[in-house]
Amino acid sequence: MQAQYEDRQTGRTIAVRLTFLDQWLVIDREDGRELDRWSWRDVAPVPGDFADGRMRVGLAADAHAVLALDDPDTLLRRAHATGMQQPAQREHRVRRELPLPVWLVGAVLSLAVLVEFVIPAMAGMLAPMVPASWQARIGDQVQTLATTLLTRKDGNPQCDAPDGVAALNKLVGRLPPTAGTARLHVIDSDLPNAFALPGGHVSVTTALMDRADGPDAVLGVLAHELGHLHHGHSMERVMRYSLSSALISMVVGDIGGGALAVGVSQMVESEFSQDQERQADAFAIDVLAEARVSPLPLARLFETIRAEHPEADGTLAEWMGSHPTLSERIATLQRAGGGQTAGTVLEDAEWQALKAICRQPVGK
Repeated sequence: MQAQYEDRQTGRTIAVRLTFLDQWLVIDREDGRELDRWSWRDVAPVPGDFADGRMRVGLAADAHAVLALDDPDTLLRRAHATGMQQPAQREHRVRRELPLPVWLVGAVLSLAVLVEFVIPAMAGMLAPMVPASWQARIGDQVQTLATTLLTRKDGNPQCDAPDGVAALNKLVGRLPPTAGTARLHVIDSDLPNAFALPGGHVSVTTALMDRADGPDAVLGVLAHELGHLHHGHSMERVMRYSLSSALISMVVGDIGGGALAVGVSQMVESEFSQDQERQADAFAIDVLAEARVSPLPLARLFETIRAEHPEADGTLAEWMGSHPTLSERIATLQRAGGGQTAGTVLEDAEWQALKAICRQPVGK
């Protein structure tokens, strides 16, 4: 039996002959060479209005090719005569295509779910599996890049004035052994911030120290960052941003490594999750209490930052943000109380030396 084979991918129409072999509809060119072979059970009429009035049959409504038949009844009679089973469908259904905007919205939502929920869960599972030597290497690299990105214009990239370093070591030495150890850094930056990185790196910026009313507040900040190290939050955050950056690079591409710098900058400037921040605050309160240091100076530092950035506080900020509001954290520290600090954590001259740790000629 003759028919026309319409290739929808190339737009070609080929004259063919149809025969049956076992449960196959064999489609041969006129010279006898086999062109295609379809399972007869899957063959059914393709819906549509065709200009020549001939029926089309195929494997699906959007199949790569269809057969144009002059006499479909003859094809059915021959199929029955050769013992072919009845096709599974009376007619193929046209697949309903979603509009492009719907597909785009779905893709964006899927990406958001991956970044917001799936990747954090994966980071939490993978982070503890990273060997300590790898964590140290990762922390070293991110610390170097973060220092470069955060150092103010004309600032000192090496804040290591001897008197300031001595004061910093004395300050953190006030904490009990349960607080753990860290590789301490001060960054000459206009951004009031502090962060912890894998490998035991803890950094605090000069802008944050300038807003503190004394060394007790800075010690509270260091205790908080040591809490992140103690709970393994730092490696989890690096893992989360690495996975997110890799996903985004696969979707939108990355030219010249720009996304890496942006990702590191966002990582050190952003907060941990709400639960992680609460864990680090609780850790800080515990070790400060053991060191007989009041958490109230840290609460006052948060009050100063809240006054500068009121938009980062309130119910809406908590709902939309990844960390507890400053008001919540201040209230937690105030409830902890603890009275006055026993003695002094630094003498006034030492405190001034710490704040001046970056004020030395570069290279000296």
